[in-house]
Amino acid sequence: MGLFSITQIWLAIKLMGQFETWLTTLLGASGAACVMLALVLFREEQRELLLNPLKDISKEVHTDEIAKQGRGAWMGIAIWFIAMIFGTIAI
Repeated sequence: MGLFSITQIWLAIKLMGQFETWLTTLLGASGAACVMLALVLFREEQRELLLNPLKDISKEVHTDEIAKQGRGAWMGIAIWFIAMIFGTIAI
């Protein structure tokens, strides 16, 4: 989620010439997107809770699965950063 926000800020600053324009675009679009995302996630969580109210009680997580968590996250961040650098050069 944070990468999308940073990307949106970068694009707004890079592509908008006037201060007022990119500030209005950034806050207006981000605010609407955050509210809609919050509503969608809230509805999905409520629907999931109604379908399976005991989902939090009966979870079994193995130690090898815990060790595998987060391995691909840094690779995704690195690819995003490289794309931002190339985007800065290209635009």
